[in-house]
Amino acid sequence: MKRNIRLVGLLVVFLVAFSPLFAAYEGLSVATSYPSLNVSSTDMITFDLKVKSYNLAPQRVDLSLSGLPNGWDYQFVGGGGLVNAVFAEPESTASVQLWVIPSKVSKEATYNFTINAKGEDGASFSLPLTVTMGKQLPQRLALSTELPTIKGDPSSPFSFQVTLRNNSASDTLIDLYADVPQGFSASFKEQYGSSNLNTLSLGAGLSRSIQVTVTPPEGVSEGTYPITVQAKSSGAQASVPVTLDVQGQAKLSLSGKDGLLSSSAVAGKEKVLDLELKNSGSATAKKVELSSYTPSNWTVSYNPSVVEEIPAGQTVVVKATVKPSTEALTGDYSLTLKANSANAGNVSTQYRITVQTSSLWGIVSIVIIAAAAVLLVFAVKKFGRR
Repeated sequence: MKRNIRLVGLLVVFLVAFSPLFAAYEGLSVATSYPSLNVSSTDMITFDLKVKSYNLAPQRVDLSLSGLPNGWDYQFVGGGGLVNAVFAEPESTASVQLWVIPSKVSKEATYNFTINAKGEDGASFSLPLTVTMGKQLPQRLALSTELPTIKGDPSSPFSFQVTLRNNSASDTLIDLYADVPQGFSASFKEQYGSSNLNTLSLGAGLSRSIQVTVTPPEGVSEGTYPITVQAKSSGAQASVPVTLDVQGQAKLSLSGKDGLLSSSAVAGKEKVLDLELKNSGSATAKKVELSSYTPSNWTVSYNPSVVEEIPAGQTVVVKATVKPSTEALTGDYSLTLKANSANAGNVSTQYRITVQTSSLWGIVSIVIIAAAAVLLVFAVKKFGRR
Protein backbone atom coordinates (compact mmCIF):
# COMPACT_ATOMS: atom_id res chain seq x y z
CA MET A 1 0.00 0.00 0.00
CA LYS A 2 2.80 2.40 0.92
CA ARG A 3 4.54 1.55 -2.37
CA ASN A 4 1.44 2.51 -4.40
CA ILE A 5 1.10 5.83 -2.53
CA ARG A 6 4.74 6.58 -3.28
CA LEU A 7 4.26 5.93 -7.03
CA VAL A 8 1.20 8.18 -7.14
CA GLY A 9 3.15 10.91 -5.44
CA LEU A 10 6.00 10.69 -7.94
CA LEU A 11 3.53 10.86 -10.83
CA VAL A 12 1.94 14.02 -9.40
CA VAL A 13 5.35 15.66 -9.00
CA PHE A 14 6.26 14.71 -12.60
CA LEU A 15 3.05 16.20 -14.02
CA VAL A 16 3.46 19.43 -12.07
CA ALA A 17 7.08 19.83 -13.12
CA PHE A 18 6.54 19.19 -16.83
CA SER A 19 3.00 20.49 -17.29
CA PRO A 20 4.17 23.45 -19.50
CA LEU A 21 5.40 20.93 -22.09
CA PHE A 22 1.92 19.43 -22.38
CA ALA A 23 0.02 22.71 -22.43
CA ALA A 24 -2.25 22.97 -25.52
CA TYR A 25 -1.14 25.43 -28.20
CA GLU A 26 -3.43 28.43 -28.63
CA GLY A 27 -3.29 30.56 -31.76
CA LEU A 28 -3.09 30.36 -35.55
CA SER A 29 -0.88 28.34 -37.87
CA VAL A 30 -0.16 28.40 -41.61
CA ALA A 31 1.45 25.27 -43.08
CA THR A 32 2.59 23.94 -46.44
CA SER A 33 4.28 20.63 -47.23
CA TYR A 34 7.19 22.21 -49.13
CA PRO A 35 8.14 25.68 -47.86
CA SER A 36 11.40 25.67 -49.88
CA LEU A 37 11.40 24.93 -53.62
CA ASN A 38 13.94 24.68 -56.44
CA VAL A 39 12.48 25.62 -59.83
CA SER A 40 14.11 25.71 -63.26
CA SER A 41 11.66 28.00 -65.08
CA THR A 42 9.72 31.20 -64.46
CA ASP A 43 6.34 29.49 -64.67
CA MET A 44 3.84 30.15 -61.90
CA ILE A 45 4.73 28.55 -58.55
CA THR A 46 1.94 27.08 -56.41
CA PHE A 47 1.95 26.55 -52.66
CA ASP A 48 -0.88 24.56 -51.05
CA LEU A 49 -1.61 26.18 -47.68
CA LYS A 50 -3.55 25.06 -44.64
CA VAL A 51 -4.70 27.70 -42.12
CA LYS A 52 -5.75 26.30 -38.73
CA SER A 53 -7.12 27.77 -35.52
CA TYR A 54 -6.12 26.27 -32.17
CA ASN A 55 -8.38 26.99 -29.19
CA LEU A 56 -9.55 30.34 -30.62
CA ALA A 57 -13.02 31.72 -31.24
CA PRO A 58 -14.31 31.54 -34.83
CA GLN A 59 -12.91 34.48 -36.74
CA ARG A 60 -11.73 35.87 -40.04
CA VAL A 61 -8.03 35.53 -40.81
CA ASP A 62 -6.49 38.00 -43.25
CA LEU A 63 -3.63 36.80 -45.49
CA SER A 64 -0.80 38.81 -46.98
CA LEU A 65 2.68 38.35 -48.42
CA SER A 66 5.75 40.40 -47.49
CA GLY A 67 9.30 40.48 -48.83
CA LEU A 68 8.33 39.53 -52.40
CA PRO A 69 11.06 40.48 -54.92
CA ASN A 70 10.46 43.43 -57.26
CA GLY A 71 8.61 42.46 -60.41
CA TRP A 72 7.02 39.40 -58.87
CA ASP A 73 3.28 39.03 -58.39
CA TYR A 74 1.10 36.85 -56.19
CA GLN A 75 -2.49 35.94 -55.37
CA PHE A 76 -4.31 33.79 -52.83
CA VAL A 77 -6.86 31.46 -54.45
CA GLY A 78 -9.66 29.50 -52.76
CA GLY A 79 -12.93 27.94 -53.87
CA GLY A 80 -12.14 28.70 -57.50
CA GLY A 81 -11.73 32.43 -56.95
CA LEU A 82 -9.29 35.07 -55.69
CA VAL A 83 -9.33 35.59 -51.90
CA ASN A 84 -7.58 37.75 -49.31
CA ALA A 85 -8.85 36.03 -46.15
CA VAL A 86 -10.19 32.73 -44.82
CA PHE A 87 -12.59 31.91 -42.00
CA ALA A 88 -11.04 29.86 -39.24
CA GLU A 89 -13.26 27.76 -37.00
CA PRO A 90 -12.03 26.15 -33.77
CA GLU A 91 -9.96 23.00 -34.40
CA SER A 92 -10.65 23.08 -38.16
CA THR A 93 -8.52 23.71 -41.21
CA ALA A 94 -9.13 26.13 -44.09
CA SER A 95 -7.38 25.31 -47.39
CA VAL A 96 -6.09 27.98 -49.74
CA GLN A 97 -3.46 28.24 -52.50
CA LEU A 98 -0.76 30.84 -52.96
CA TRP A 99 0.11 31.55 -56.58
CA VAL A 100 3.46 33.25 -57.10
CA ILE A 101 4.37 34.56 -60.57
CA PRO A 102 8.12 35.30 -60.72
CA SER A 103 9.86 37.59 -63.18
CA LYS A 104 12.57 36.34 -65.54
CA VAL A 105 15.96 35.64 -64.01
CA SER A 106 19.26 35.33 -65.89
CA LYS A 107 21.13 33.28 -63.34
CA GLU A 108 20.55 31.08 -60.36
CA ALA A 109 19.31 33.02 -57.33
CA THR A 110 17.47 32.40 -54.05
CA TYR A 111 14.53 34.50 -52.89
CA ASN A 112 12.88 34.64 -49.45
CA PHE A 113 9.43 35.99 -48.60
CA THR A 114 6.83 35.46 -45.87
CA ILE A 115 3.16 34.58 -45.61
CA ASN A 116 1.40 36.54 -42.85
CA ALA A 117 -1.86 35.47 -41.23
CA LYS A 118 -3.68 37.86 -38.82
CA GLY A 119 -6.90 37.15 -36.90
CA GLU A 120 -9.53 39.56 -35.66
CA ASP A 121 -8.55 38.95 -32.05
CA GLY A 122 -4.94 39.90 -32.69
CA ALA A 123 -3.59 36.35 -33.13
CA SER A 124 -1.03 36.08 -35.92
CA PHE A 125 1.32 33.65 -37.59
CA SER A 126 4.15 34.00 -40.14
CA LEU A 127 5.48 31.29 -42.48
CA PRO A 128 8.77 31.98 -44.30
CA LEU A 129 9.07 30.62 -47.86
CA THR A 130 12.17 30.13 -50.03
CA VAL A 131 12.36 29.80 -53.82
CA THR A 132 15.59 29.07 -55.70
CA MET A 133 15.24 30.09 -59.36
CA GLY A 134 17.22 29.01 -62.42
CA LYS A 135 18.45 25.75 -60.95
CA GLN A 136 18.28 23.10 -63.66
CA LEU A 137 17.26 19.74 -62.29
CA PRO A 138 19.23 16.79 -63.72
CA GLN A 139 17.57 14.34 -66.08
CA ARG A 140 17.16 10.83 -64.76
CA LEU A 141 15.98 7.67 -66.54
CA ALA A 142 15.33 4.18 -65.22
CA LEU A 143 14.92 0.83 -67.00
CA SER A 144 13.76 -2.42 -65.41
CA THR A 145 12.42 -5.83 -66.37
CA GLU A 146 10.69 -8.62 -64.47
CA LEU A 147 12.39 -11.39 -66.51
CA PRO A 148 16.18 -11.00 -66.57
CA THR A 149 16.55 -14.41 -68.31
CA ILE A 150 14.48 -15.42 -71.35
CA LYS A 151 14.42 -19.03 -72.56
CA GLY A 152 13.51 -20.17 -76.06
CA ASP A 153 14.55 -22.12 -79.12
CA PRO A 154 16.60 -20.60 -81.97
CA SER A 155 13.81 -20.89 -84.54
CA SER A 156 11.69 -18.05 -83.11
CA PRO A 157 12.29 -14.51 -81.76
CA PHE A 158 12.67 -13.75 -78.04
CA SER A 159 10.15 -11.17 -76.75
CA PHE A 160 10.05 -9.56 -73.30
CA GLN A 161 8.88 -6.37 -71.57
CA VAL A 162 10.94 -3.56 -70.07
CA THR A 163 9.61 -0.61 -68.09
CA LEU A 164 11.04 2.81 -68.94
CA ARG A 165 10.58 5.60 -66.39
CA ASN A 166 11.37 9.31 -66.75
CA ASN A 167 12.52 10.48 -63.32
CA SER A 168 13.14 14.01 -64.62
CA ALA A 169 11.31 17.25 -63.89
CA SER A 170 10.31 17.80 -67.53
CA ASP A 171 9.19 15.93 -70.63
CA THR A 172 12.12 14.08 -72.19
CA LEU A 173 12.86 12.74 -75.68
CA ILE A 174 14.37 9.26 -75.31
CA ASP A 175 16.18 7.02 -77.83
CA LEU A 176 16.08 3.23 -77.47
CA TYR A 177 18.99 0.89 -78.24
CA ALA A 178 19.95 -2.75 -77.73
CA ASP A 179 23.51 -4.04 -77.49
CA VAL A 180 23.21 -7.56 -78.96
CA PRO A 181 25.72 -10.24 -80.07
CA GLN A 182 26.85 -10.29 -83.69
CA GLY A 183 24.15 -11.57 -86.03
CA PHE A 184 21.29 -10.81 -83.60
CA SER A 185 18.78 -8.01 -84.24
CA ALA A 186 16.44 -6.10 -81.93
CA SER A 187 13.27 -4.04 -82.32
CA PHE A 188 11.02 -2.04 -79.97
CA LYS A 189 7.25 -1.57 -79.79
CA GLU A 190 4.83 -0.13 -77.27
CA GLN A 191 3.23 -2.86 -75.19
CA TYR A 192 0.00 -2.91 -77.19
CA GLY A 193 1.29 -1.23 -80.32
CA SER A 194 2.05 -2.62 -83.77
CA SER A 195 4.60 -0.12 -85.11
CA ASN A 196 8.30 -0.26 -84.35
CA LEU A 197 9.74 2.70 -82.47
CA ASN A 198 13.26 3.89 -81.75
CA THR A 199 12.44 7.27 -80.14
CA LEU A 200 9.65 8.35 -77.81
CA SER A 201 8.69 11.33 -75.69
CA LEU A 202 7.93 10.62 -72.05
CA GLY A 203 6.37 13.06 -69.57
CA ALA A 204 8.00 14.00 -66.28
CA GLY A 205 7.57 11.28 -63.68
CA LEU A 206 5.80 8.94 -66.09
CA SER A 207 6.63 5.38 -67.12
CA ARG A 208 5.88 3.22 -70.15
CA SER A 209 6.04 -0.50 -70.90
CA ILE A 210 8.11 -1.35 -73.99
CA GLN A 211 8.14 -4.71 -75.79
CA VAL A 212 11.60 -5.77 -76.93
CA THR A 213 11.96 -8.45 -79.62
CA VAL A 214 15.37 -10.01 -80.25
CA THR A 215 15.79 -12.28 -83.29
CA PRO A 216 18.76 -14.71 -83.28
CA PRO A 217 20.62 -15.51 -86.52
CA GLU A 218 19.91 -18.71 -88.43
CA GLY A 219 21.98 -21.61 -87.14
CA VAL A 220 22.77 -19.99 -83.78
CA SER A 221 24.34 -22.42 -81.33
CA GLU A 222 22.84 -23.49 -78.04
CA GLY A 223 23.99 -21.34 -75.13
CA THR A 224 23.42 -18.10 -73.21
CA TYR A 225 23.76 -14.70 -74.88
CA PRO A 226 23.87 -11.45 -72.86
CA ILE A 227 22.19 -8.35 -74.28
CA THR A 228 21.75 -4.85 -72.86
CA VAL A 229 18.69 -2.67 -73.45
CA GLN A 230 19.53 1.03 -73.27
CA ALA A 231 17.58 4.29 -73.08
CA LYS A 232 19.35 7.60 -73.76
CA SER A 233 18.31 11.24 -73.66
CA SER A 234 20.33 14.42 -74.07
CA GLY A 235 21.31 14.42 -70.41
CA ALA A 236 20.74 10.94 -69.00
CA GLN A 237 20.85 7.26 -69.80
CA ALA A 238 19.77 3.96 -68.27
CA SER A 239 20.28 0.30 -69.11
CA VAL A 240 19.08 -3.14 -68.05
CA PRO A 241 20.87 -6.46 -68.78
CA VAL A 242 18.91 -9.44 -70.11
CA THR A 243 20.19 -12.95 -70.84
CA LEU A 244 18.85 -15.01 -73.73
CA ASP A 245 19.01 -18.73 -72.97
CA VAL A 246 18.98 -20.35 -76.42
CA GLN A 247 17.94 -23.93 -75.91
CA GLY A 248 19.33 -25.93 -78.82
CA GLN A 249 17.16 -27.86 -81.25
CA ALA A 250 18.27 -30.87 -83.26
CA LYS A 251 17.34 -30.99 -86.95
CA LEU A 252 17.70 -34.30 -88.81
CA SER A 253 17.82 -35.20 -92.49
CA LEU A 254 18.14 -38.65 -94.09
CA SER A 255 19.43 -39.38 -97.58
CA GLY A 256 21.62 -41.71 -99.58
CA LYS A 257 25.35 -41.11 -99.60
CA ASP A 258 26.27 -37.89 -101.41
CA GLY A 259 22.55 -37.14 -101.70
CA LEU A 260 21.69 -40.09 -103.96
CA LEU A 261 18.16 -41.41 -103.52
CA SER A 262 18.15 -44.33 -105.97
CA SER A 263 19.90 -47.62 -106.58
CA SER A 264 19.37 -51.01 -108.20
CA ALA A 265 18.94 -54.54 -106.80
CA VAL A 266 18.24 -58.05 -107.92
CA ALA A 267 15.06 -59.81 -106.87
CA GLY A 268 15.69 -62.09 -103.90
CA LYS A 269 19.21 -60.78 -103.31
CA GLU A 270 20.48 -58.39 -100.62
CA LYS A 271 21.75 -54.94 -101.55
CA VAL A 272 23.74 -52.79 -99.08
CA LEU A 273 23.08 -49.04 -99.25
CA ASP A 274 25.04 -46.25 -97.55
CA LEU A 275 22.70 -43.74 -95.88
CA GLU A 276 23.64 -40.40 -94.32
CA LEU A 277 21.99 -39.12 -91.13
CA LYS A 278 22.80 -35.41 -90.78
CA ASN A 279 22.08 -33.15 -87.82
CA SER A 280 22.02 -29.55 -89.07
CA GLY A 281 20.49 -28.20 -85.83
CA SER A 282 22.05 -26.56 -82.79
CA ALA A 283 21.68 -29.43 -80.29
CA THR A 284 22.68 -33.10 -80.18
CA ALA A 285 20.09 -35.47 -81.66
CA LYS A 286 19.59 -38.31 -79.22
CA LYS A 287 18.53 -41.95 -79.67
CA VAL A 288 17.83 -41.94 -83.41
CA GLU A 289 15.91 -45.10 -84.40
CA LEU A 290 15.75 -46.25 -88.04
CA SER A 291 12.77 -47.96 -89.68
CA SER A 292 11.15 -48.29 -93.10
CA TYR A 293 8.02 -48.93 -95.15
CA THR A 294 8.59 -51.44 -97.98
CA PRO A 295 6.69 -53.25 -100.74
CA SER A 296 5.20 -56.64 -99.80
CA ASN A 297 7.74 -59.35 -98.86
CA TRP A 298 10.70 -56.95 -98.94
CA THR A 299 13.04 -56.60 -95.97
CA VAL A 300 15.25 -53.72 -94.80
CA SER A 301 17.70 -53.93 -91.90
CA TYR A 302 20.05 -51.25 -90.53
CA ASN A 303 23.50 -51.31 -89.02
CA PRO A 304 23.27 -49.76 -86.53
CA SER A 305 19.51 -49.74 -86.10
CA VAL A 306 19.78 -47.10 -83.32
CA VAL A 307 22.26 -44.21 -83.31
CA GLU A 308 22.64 -43.09 -79.69
CA GLU A 309 23.51 -39.49 -80.55
CA ILE A 310 24.50 -37.21 -83.42
CA PRO A 311 26.22 -33.97 -82.33
CA ALA A 312 25.10 -30.71 -83.90
CA GLY A 313 26.59 -30.18 -87.35
CA GLN A 314 27.76 -33.78 -87.77
CA THR A 315 26.78 -36.66 -90.09
CA VAL A 316 26.63 -40.40 -89.36
CA VAL A 317 26.75 -43.07 -92.11
CA VAL A 318 24.38 -46.00 -91.63
CA LYS A 319 24.36 -49.26 -93.61
CA ALA A 320 20.92 -50.32 -94.89
CA THR A 321 20.57 -53.87 -96.24
CA VAL A 322 17.68 -54.13 -98.69
CA LYS A 323 16.35 -57.47 -99.97
CA PRO A 324 13.64 -57.34 -102.66
CA SER A 325 11.06 -60.08 -102.77
CA THR A 326 12.02 -63.17 -104.74
CA GLU A 327 8.80 -62.66 -106.65
CA ALA A 328 9.54 -59.04 -107.55
CA LEU A 329 9.20 -58.25 -111.22
CA THR A 330 11.61 -56.07 -113.13
CA GLY A 331 10.82 -52.38 -112.54
CA ASP A 332 11.08 -49.45 -110.12
CA TYR A 333 9.99 -49.69 -106.48
CA SER A 334 9.76 -47.00 -103.80
CA LEU A 335 10.92 -47.44 -100.19
CA THR A 336 10.20 -45.07 -97.32
CA LEU A 337 13.21 -44.79 -95.02
CA LYS A 338 12.53 -43.23 -91.59
CA ALA A 339 14.52 -41.84 -88.67
CA ASN A 340 12.88 -41.06 -85.33
CA SER A 341 14.70 -39.12 -82.58
CA ALA A 342 13.73 -38.57 -78.97
CA ASN A 343 14.35 -34.81 -79.27
CA ALA A 344 14.29 -34.12 -83.03
CA GLY A 345 11.06 -35.74 -84.15
CA ASN A 346 10.56 -37.83 -87.30
CA VAL A 347 12.14 -37.49 -90.73
CA SER A 348 11.65 -39.69 -93.77
CA THR A 349 12.82 -39.93 -97.35
CA GLN A 350 11.71 -41.81 -100.46
CA TYR A 351 14.32 -44.15 -101.96
CA ARG A 352 13.86 -45.70 -105.42
CA ILE A 353 15.07 -49.23 -106.14
CA THR A 354 15.23 -50.57 -109.72
CA VAL A 355 14.74 -54.35 -109.55
CA GLN A 356 16.22 -56.76 -112.05
CA THR A 357 15.44 -60.47 -112.18
CA SER A 358 18.30 -62.90 -111.50
CA SER A 359 20.47 -63.99 -114.51
CA LEU A 360 20.22 -67.60 -113.22
CA TRP A 361 16.51 -67.59 -113.97
CA GLY A 362 17.34 -66.36 -117.49
CA ILE A 363 19.72 -69.25 -118.04
CA VAL A 364 17.20 -71.74 -116.66
CA SER A 365 14.55 -70.28 -118.96
CA ILE A 366 16.85 -70.67 -121.98
CA VAL A 367 17.66 -74.25 -121.00
CA ILE A 368 13.96 -75.08 -120.63
CA ILE A 369 13.15 -73.52 -123.99
CA ALA A 370 16.05 -75.39 -125.67
CA ALA A 371 15.00 -78.67 -124.05
CA ALA A 372 11.46 -78.18 -125.24
CA ALA A 373 12.69 -77.53 -128.78
CA VAL A 374 14.81 -80.68 -128.73
CA LEU A 375 11.89 -82.74 -127.47
CA LEU A 376 9.68 -81.28 -130.19
CA VAL A 377 12.16 -82.13 -132.95
CA PHE A 378 12.61 -85.65 -131.58
CA ALA A 379 8.87 -86.13 -131.43
CA VAL A 380 8.39 -84.96 -135.00
CA LYS A 381 11.08 -87.26 -136.28
CA LYS A 382 9.77 -90.22 -134.34
CA PHE A 383 6.10 -89.91 -134.88
CA GLY A 384 6.25 -88.12 -138.22
CA ARG A 385 7.40 -91.29 -140.04
CA ARG A 386 4.22 -93.06 -139.14
